[in-house]
Amino acid sequence: MSISSVAGGSSSYGFSMHGANCQCPACQALRSQAAPVSSAPASSSPQTANAAPPASAGDKAGNDASSQNSSGNAQTSQQTNAAAPKGPDGKPLNDAQQKEVEDLRSRDVDVRRHEAAHQAAGGALAGAASFTYQQGPDGKQYAIGGEVPIRLSQGSTPQETIQNAQTVRAAALAPSDPSGQDRAVAAEASQMEQQARAQQFQQQHGNQNLSPLQKMQQASDPAASQQAKGGNVDTYA
Repeated sequence: MSISSVAGGSSSYGFSMHGANCQCPACQALRSQAAPVSSAPASSSPQTANAAPPASAGDKAGNDASSQNSSGNAQTSQQTNAAAPKGPDGKPLNDAQQKEVEDLRSRDVDVRRHEAAHQAAGGALAGAASFTYQQGPDGKQYAIGGEVPIRLSQGSTPQETIQNAQTVRAAALAPSDPSGQDRAVAAEASQMEQQARAQQFQQQHGNQNLSPLQKMQQASDPAASQQAKGGNVDTYA
C-alpha cells in the first residue's frame, strides 16, 4: 500500500493494485527476493539390485522349447526303461544279460523254424516236435534244441517203399541248415531207397529164374516177401 495524493488540510487515501509490471521500489524488491519454484520430476520407484529385467519374447520362446525338449527326453527315457528286459525280481538286466537274452530269443526262433520245416515236409510220416529248453536271465524259457520223429516205413511194394524213403529224405533235408543228425537220417533213407529199387529190379527181371511154384506164391501174396525184409524204423531229425 502507498499514499497516492495529499490535498489541503484534509487528507484522503486512495488504493491502487500493484501488478507484475509495477516499477515501485517495493514491488521490485519483492520480485528480486522471490525464488523461482521449479517442478522436480517425479522420481521413479526404486528398483532393487537383484530384480531381473523382463524377459524378451525370444528368451521366453527359447525357455519354452528347452522345457519341451527336457520333457520329451524324460518321456523317452521312461519308455526305454519300461521296454528293457528285466529279471524275475523286476530289476533291469545288465548289458551282458541283455545280450544273452537276445541270443536265446534268436536261437528259439531258429530251432522252432527248423523243426517246423521237418514236420511240413514229412507229412504223415513225421510226428510232433519236442524241444529242449533253457531259462534266460529274464526268467523265460527258450528252446535251444528240438527233434521230430520220422518213420522210415517199408511199403507193401518196392515202389511204395521208394516213395516213403524219398519223403523221409526230403523231410530230413528240409531246413535251410540241416544238422549232422538230419544228414544221417537222409543217408539212411537213401539206403532204404536203394534196397527197394534192387527189390523192384529183381521182381521185374528175376522172375525167369523162379520156379513155377515160387511164381505162384509171389503172385498170391506179393506183400509177404516185402514185409519180411523190413518194417518201421523211427528216427529223429
